[in-house]
Amino acid sequence: MECLGGRVETFYAENKDILLKCKLEIDDPNEVFHAFASLRIKTGDTVEIINGKGVRFRSEVVECSKKRLLVKPLEMIENVSDYEDIKLTVAVSLLNKNSKMKLLIEKLTEIGISEFIPFISDRTAFPKMKTDSLKPNMVSALKQCGGSTDVVLSKTLTFKELSELGGFDEKYFADFGGESAPCGIKRGNVLAVIGPEGGLTENETAELSENGFKKIKLNKRILRAETAAIVTASKFLS
Repeated sequence: MECLGGRVETFYAENKDILLKCKLEIDDPNEVFHAFASLRIKTGDTVEIINGKGVRFRSEVVECSKKRLLVKPLEMIENVSDYEDIKLTVAVSLLNKNSKMKLLIEKLTEIGISEFIPFISDRTAFPKMKTDSLKPNMVSALKQCGGSTDVVLSKTLTFKELSELGGFDEKYFADFGGESAPCGIKRGNVLAVIGPEGGLTENETAELSENGFKKIKLNKRILRAETAAIVTASKFLS
């Protein structure tokens, strides 16, 4: 079997159960077209297959045409790029452009977060967005970075719903007056909240504190919301 230029391409088999030695058809027409027209994959080439459920399989291409991509998974690959003992959920107030949200989910996926929660606060400037529109960007980043587990894309929450979320070992929110953010969390289920441009209101920060959230400072400078989210994920998963 041949690898493409020394690099093995990854394809996403959404909602598919992957079984060794059993032929698997990739249904997504975008994946099929990309394999055939852009990558010019041929029968016998080696590729990797993920389904977003934490497994990655080295596979042989059985057929690649304009309308069909058929592979045979041959071995399960040990995945060292996902975090097994840490689950980091990042909640971000909806940004003012869809393109910013899409870029943000790409970067957070690459870093390795487990769940992404968009929410609406008093200062949210763009309170409407369909979370489903972020899925292609998440998948693209997952394939590129070598991950194998989907980032869970939550529905958009109200601020009250967000503040009352439970089931976490630690809960934080970014605030310029907080303590320095912890680096390199070793294990646990952690929630980090990033407010909108202009920050959370005093009432909102008070509500978070009352619900067990700790205030953390990310940097000496004031960061844009999308930058703050990336810095938070990088610090916690370093």
